[in-house]
Amino acid sequence: MAQQGLTQEQKQKQRMALEQQRMLGTILEKNDAEMEEFIDNKIKEIDALEKKSDENDGDDGGYDSGESQEKGPREENNSRGDDPVSENSGDDDMSAWYRFIASNRSRDDEYYAPTAVSEKTLQEFLADQLGEMELDESQQIIAQAIVGNIEDDGYLRRSTSEIADDVTFNDGYVVDAKQVDEVLAIVQSLDPPGIAARNLRECILLQLKRKPHSEDVSLAITMVEKHFDDVASLRFDSLGRKLGISTDRAEQVFKHQIRRGLNPFPGNAFGSRSNVSQQITPDFDVEHDEETGRLIVTLRNNIPTLQISESYAVMNERYKRSDNTLSVKEAKEKKAIQDAYQRASTFIEVLKQRQETLFNTMSAIVKCQTDYFLSGDERDLKPLGQQQIADMIGKDVTVVSRAVSNKYVQLPWGVKRLKDFFSEDINGGSRHAVIDDIKKLIDSEDKSHPLSDDALCEKLKEMGHVLQRRTVAKYRVSMKIPSSTERRKMAK
Repeated sequence: MAQQGLTQEQKQKQRMALEQQRMLGTILEKNDAEMEEFIDNKIKEIDALEKKSDENDGDDGGYDSGESQEKGPREENNSRGDDPVSENSGDDDMSAWYRFIASNRSRDDEYYAPTAVSEKTLQEFLADQLGEMELDESQQIIAQAIVGNIEDDGYLRRSTSEIADDVTFNDGYVVDAKQVDEVLAIVQSLDPPGIAARNLRECILLQLKRKPHSEDVSLAITMVEKHFDDVASLRFDSLGRKLGISTDRAEQVFKHQIRRGLNPFPGNAFGSRSNVSQQITPDFDVEHDEETGRLIVTLRNNIPTLQISESYAVMNERYKRSDNTLSVKEAKEKKAIQDAYQRASTFIEVLKQRQETLFNTMSAIVKCQTDYFLSGDERDLKPLGQQQIADMIGKDVTVVSRAVSNKYVQLPWGVKRLKDFFSEDINGGSRHAVIDDIKKLIDSEDKSHPLSDDALCEKLKEMGHVLQRRTVAKYRVSMKIPSSTERRKMAK
């Protein structure tokens, strides 16, 4: 009987851990405005949960993270960045309310007003790239129809025959599904990799085929092309047998070539068509203390302080001390009280984990991009991947991806997206260095004979940047620099 009780307790703890993990993933992606609404809904949903009314009382059992970090610009180590907070850290007494007030901020501090930020939609980004391609008129019409049907997550969920019908009836061009398929292949060659896929399998394949060729990449492509059910179900033993490799090798190929570095939702990095211009409030501040030479990272606290209501805490404690001689009504009330108490406790704990994860993520970014935070010069941004930050804070890369999604930091020179601190390694340099060199080349070109994208590719190669023409065109468009033909016309 004791063994059965122990097993039930273990299963309950496992369920609670999974629930916390799922909820943490959900709220990490939310910004402050979304969190405010989410918390209000949770308070209505969970009777035992409430906002703490006395905001001035912070010394009676509350959780104080001290989430302001000072980092020396040339130090190799720091107390927070290299010692990530454990997922299980925190007070065991969950009747203590959740606190996360910046230690170098007071509640009376004035914060920056929300800032209007306008970002390109995915459709605009794709249209810019298509404008650089030599397509005939019917191909342009078909491409526009395809792009117009791509959803905000990057997937194309309408069939090519349906799109062919749209073009035929709406645009007056008689086309068939085969023609749409041909143009779709062109659209799928655009950035971001995986765009316009019809399903997850195709999305992964499109991205894998853009990777540099290697034996492991070829294995990963075969896995997805021929044994996708095994991949989706993580059946590495089956994959190993079918491919003639060990189970461990199959798992490693999946881990490094498929799970890491591929984006199952390639459109999510762009603004939604329904809300391109949005009001934002930065989630972090990074300031340079001139006296100490240190960088100070602050996670703003725009989340209300929560606690378990006193009545539920008292009733829960009373039932914990009660014997088993309860009436049916009392037993039902006990279960309802304990369930509400546990749900409130779990939510408070997950909120704490969210703030710790966000703070640790920003602190790790500052450590990796110290030169930029001191200078404000984007040429000082180093190549940085989300996996690197995940390794530093001891989390999975998907956690970092959610933590930086739709988050902003206030700097002395303006507001910046956290995603902007990440860029691919291009021959030992960063995307920002490449963009800077493109600008220099165009600024110094002969205006009557401007450099084409192919010519830019050649000159960049001489400077150590080996890039495809499509990539150069993408960077040029991102800087709002016209094509060589348009620049030649402007010079006349």
